[in-house]
Amino acid sequence: MEPERDPRFDDLKLANRDRNIAEFEERATVLSSLPRVLFLELTENCNLSCAMCRSGGPFDRSRNMSMELFDQVAEKLFPTAEIVDLRGWGESTILKRFPDFVDRAVGYGCRVRLVTNLSVTNERMWRRMVRQGVSITVSLDAATAETFAALRGGARLDAVLRNLEAIVDESARLGTGTDTIVLNVVVQSPALAELTDIVALGERFGVRVNLNVVSLEPDDPGNLRFHRATLSDALHDTAAAAAASGVEVQLNTALDPDWADPSRADKTCTHPWMYFYVNHRGQTGFCDHLIGAPGTRYLIGDLRRTGFGEIWNGSRYQRLRAEHASGAERISDDFEECRWCYHNRYTDFDEQTYPPYAQHRVLLNPAHCAAFLPARSDGEVPGPSRRQLPLAGE
Repeated sequence: MEPERDPRFDDLKLANRDRNIAEFEERATVLSSLPRVLFLELTENCNLSCAMCRSGGPFDRSRNMSMELFDQVAEKLFPTAEIVDLRGWGESTILKRFPDFVDRAVGYGCRVRLVTNLSVTNERMWRRMVRQGVSITVSLDAATAETFAALRGGARLDAVLRNLEAIVDESARLGTGTDTIVLNVVVQSPALAELTDIVALGERFGVRVNLNVVSLEPDDPGNLRFHRATLSDALHDTAAAAAASGVEVQLNTALDPDWADPSRADKTCTHPWMYFYVNHRGQTGFCDHLIGAPGTRYLIGDLRRTGFGEIWNGSRYQRLRAEHASGAERISDDFEECRWCYHNRYTDFDEQTYPPYAQHRVLLNPAHCAAFLPARSDGEVPGPSRRQLPLAGE
């Protein structure tokens, strides 16, 4: 039997929310509030081997979070947490006990969020996730079977779409709608011509589409800066397709640094005040974009050795908050990745924890595309555009 949301924790969450927002707005470095969004890496194992991410390997139980660690986090932080995001550097849904983890979070009155490759063939589980109110973000970077398999390490597009169909069908059966279902696209050069087809899938299933830039080394041939003309054309076509179909396409990030809109990206990051990440080993961090092997240097503590309070208000967290409170130019080399975000990252779901940041959402529409310029014929990259993107919904 599926547990129902427990309302006993509502007052705790509301009080913590108000206190946390106040402390963020004060730019406090020592907090009395607790994190409102938790990211728990249930496993580092994955059922795919994506070139942009990591190589595959055999399933290794030592790379799963122990129940003891999960219970420790749940008992301490779930009563006040609003969102529990069950993902990390692996695919959480490959675990047989994954539904149990969801039930545990729901039992504490938390909203569960999941970013998934949606490749596990288990219709019963996916329908159960919908009934539990899980927000499901589907990683989908291409719209043809061949490109999808190449980018997503052998994944089968037909299997993913069958699972998506079951999720949407269950949402329709319950009458809950599809607002919490998103197609999340890491925009990559081999699939630029398929962005309009992804929008068509969004229309077919009645779901939103989010676009994110692929993270590659500057000299990697796949880096989008080497495909600027093709990217510009693809975005023009995608914007037109979105306008014609009514599908909402959100830019989570600028897809080229010179196309970034500072008025949307340059805002004090909420993560040092509101987010808390725990990997499968018990090591902790502050950002869901700095996870797995690439984010190792940004880990701040270890729950196996230190209590939560000593980490949350420890010297490194205090310094992190102080640097972010002082602005992007004060970010030290210890947190240098954050500088990129202050120039290029708009919002993901930030407005859910800090509603004023809804004004930083960027929705792709034809009016934006005049600023998406290809490289000049002489090979020089054009300078940053000074255009101001309209607010979401304008």
